[in-house]
Amino acid sequence: MMSATENDRVIRFLGNNQVNVLVSSEETGGKFCMLETIIQPRGGATALHTDRWLETFHVLEGEVEWTVERDGQLVTWVATSGETITVQPGVKHRWAGAGDVPSRMLTVGLPEFEEFFRALAAAWEGPYDREKTPMAVGPVFEAFGMRLCTP
Repeated sequence: MMSATENDRVIRFLGNNQVNVLVSSEETGGKFCMLETIIQPRGGATALHTDRWLETFHVLEGEVEWTVERDGQLVTWVATSGETITVQPGVKHRWAGAGDVPSRMLTVGLPEFEEFFRALAAAWEGPYDREKTPMAVGPVFEAFGMRLCTP
């Protein structure tokens, strides 16, 4: 596992989105991690996907557009400060900054969540490119048991 130095606590992914590692999986003996995600307007996890783990997000500040599959239908809404979103394993979902200023979300999850963002940051630097970015990050999704979906 990585050491939780100050440099390890900031993970930049897919352009200028950022994860601040508040509590690393190393600090919990591999039991969980706590992350603050700073999402730029229209940035974030914008591709519809599934994960193999339970995810819980709490919107701290701003507006985040969420799409989550419920009863076989995709439901989209804008979550605001104070709203908590839980996504079960295997459920299609995506999220993106909805306002004109960055938004912040807090999540507590499995160590793989932190590891995924580190691998994602290592696979692609710079602004999102419609052709090159999916090719670069696709193997990261696969390595973590995630699947990109079509709506």
